[in-house]
Amino acid sequence: MKKCVAMLLAALLFTVCMAGCGAPAASGGASAPPAAGTAAPQTLLSWTDMTPEEGAELTVMGGAHLTSVAEYVLQDFMQKTGITIHFEKYSYDEYPTKMKIAMSQGDSVPDVLIVHDLFIRQFVEAGYLMELSSILDRENTLDVLTPVSFNGGVYGIPNQVTNQFIFMYRGDVYDQLGLAAPATFDEYFAQAQTLKEAGYYAGAWDPSKPGCVNLFLNYLYMLGGDVLDTEGNVSLNKAEETIALLQKCYDAGIWHKSEQSNSDEYWTAFNAGKIAAFPGAAAHVAYYETNADPNGQGGYGSLRIAPAMKFSADGPDTYLNNTELWAINAKTKYPNAARMVVSYLTQTVEAAQKCANIDEEGLMARFGTGYLPGLEVLAKGEGVAASEPFGGEKTVAVLAQDILDKADSILLPYVDVRSSEINTIIAEVLGEMFLKGTYTPETAAAEMRARIGKI
Repeated sequence: MKKCVAMLLAALLFTVCMAGCGAPAASGGASAPPAAGTAAPQTLLSWTDMTPEEGAELTVMGGAHLTSVAEYVLQDFMQKTGITIHFEKYSYDEYPTKMKIAMSQGDSVPDVLIVHDLFIRQFVEAGYLMELSSILDRENTLDVLTPVSFNGGVYGIPNQVTNQFIFMYRGDVYDQLGLAAPATFDEYFAQAQTLKEAGYYAGAWDPSKPGCVNLFLNYLYMLGGDVLDTEGNVSLNKAEETIALLQKCYDAGIWHKSEQSNSDEYWTAFNAGKIAAFPGAAAHVAYYETNADPNGQGGYGSLRIAPAMKFSADGPDTYLNNTELWAINAKTKYPNAARMVVSYLTQTVEAAQKCANIDEEGLMARFGTGYLPGLEVLAKGEGVAASEPFGGEKTVAVLAQDILDKADSILLPYVDVRSSEINTIIAEVLGEMFLKGTYTPETAAAEMRARIGKI
């Protein structure tokens, strides 16, 4: 593939080797944080209300891409405040372990952390993180705080939130065939049959690859199901229905056999003009900026975005594929400086606009943060970059408006540190079913539950 895009999905394919890989528990190092519900009301502080400690020198740690985004966004901030910031960047499958080792030993570094939702809960319950109510404007922040809410306090503030499930498609092909973006899954399936007759695929899926779990999760959540319930118990509610729907589509031959948006095989087929619809996570929008060939047959300049189709009457309008959250080490030597950094990154329009417009050598970011005033500005297209593959559409503006429209109902699935291993198991069972004929949808779902139950 071409240069690495920087819109980060939750990398659901890795099994992270971390101590205590069961349900999250408070263990090691600090004690669990005390209840914050009885504390006196705090005055809301913005980054401009605080003064950094003299000689403040912070370390920011996280996955390589999002830490690089923060480094770019904080350039002016560092000059204005005089705060020195070092950036430690690690791969997705190693950064949580690095963080856990440091904080379990009581280290003051890293000071500031960017953590995915499936990893952060263990840090919250272990008491490693600073309580952040003093800098969180709850009324103006998208309510995706479940992973970081504990004992009446909040221990993280959302970063990227424009990673919802959406519908992407080739407008030129749809116009030619007299089609419009589907409102329901049944409409999508009918369109897929029409596309197939015209020589196109309506997406891509490869059950032989670990990434096959992503489409399963898309369908499960959009049907109103879950993997873990709100208490963290293994549920796989609607797994049978999800697998049956995958089988229906797979048997109909409507998908190209590749990992959608995440494989060379996919981009070869896309740029050859074989794929006309590609519903998926909104983070994938940026992938087309770096992988769609302007000289190919993939409809460069004619791509479009539409809201997700409804999968069922009781299912959500969309769901968040993942969130990442900014947090602060409770042991930091520079609490004011650290809060200033997190406040600036998560609670300002300026930072939201910067995150939507990064296109540097080796680094691209096209997302909106969880700060609602920032999303409102982005939705108006103010300071938002145009996307050439999407015909000059300001794609982040479209995604920001979609989030705002659904802010009161958007689904945030429960995930925790077990989720990577759970997803590996789901992918294994799907491969065994679709490639070897080992299971029916009912027995495949039962096998998933049985294997996950042994974690």
